[in-house]
Amino acid sequence: MEASTLLGVQVEGVIRVAQEAGRLVLEMQRRGLHGVRSKSSAIDLVTEADVAAEAQIRAGLQELAPAAGFWGEESDTRPTQEFFWLVDPIDGTTNYANSIPLFAVNIALNRGEETLLGVTLELPSGRIFWAERGRGAFLRTPDGQEQRLGVNQVERLEQAVLTTGFPYSRAHHPDNNSREFTAFIVQSAGVRCMGSAALELAYVAAGYTTAHWEAGPKAWDVAPGLLLIQEAGGRVTTYSGGPRRLDSRTILASNGQPALHQALLATLQEVRQTLPERLFQE
Repeated sequence: MEASTLLGVQVEGVIRVAQEAGRLVLEMQRRGLHGVRSKSSAIDLVTEADVAAEAQIRAGLQELAPAAGFWGEESDTRPTQEFFWLVDPIDGTTNYANSIPLFAVNIALNRGEETLLGVTLELPSGRIFWAERGRGAFLRTPDGQEQRLGVNQVERLEQAVLTTGFPYSRAHHPDNNSREFTAFIVQSAGVRCMGSAALELAYVAAGYTTAHWEAGPKAWDVAPGLLLIQEAGGRVTTYSGGPRRLDSRTILASNGQPALHQALLATLQEVRQTLPERLFQE
């Protein structure tokens, strides 16, 4: 892989860094969280564990690739280096802060717009979803068993189980995913909102669900999951059907079945035409 050749980065090292961070955030949760605060809105939470885990991950990744830049959710400084890490120390902080057992450590290695490697550690289960560009996507269980991931083969929207998330600005702006959700809940086999985009994307790659749509997530939320889906045989676009970039504001990630992906796009575009104002452009 290009990253391994040029930087000496191996996926096992990245998995080890993610697992060390996972142990830290679980221990901090066990001891009791203090100082939970809000960021962009009252429902956009950050804990002391987010900050501590990001610092630990940064140090671990620095040892793996000293020349690579670092772009984490809590520090949020876009790097200038050609190669850089994208890190969400706890994806699903609201779940974590409320002891809902579904959150993740998310780490990706990028070369510019291209994600080369991605690791999503599901917590508290300890399952590891990982992918390397050109090598496939995999799930490793805590007992060391590993299986290759593949998207499901659902072809019709009415048979598809979908996932989504809602923006933190949802109480203050009409572009809040409520119209999209209302449309899909009656068109599909079901819609789930799990509170972690990282895991919702991993579940599409694993074939548990068929597609995920969302407006507003940041690159560190989704980079590993989008690579997982692509390597598992799925398709990733924006709501317009175009390629997704790091600064794109919308995501549609599916199992890649052409008629299904097109049906999802058609519904999104139709519904969004009725919005009085759009917050999330392509």
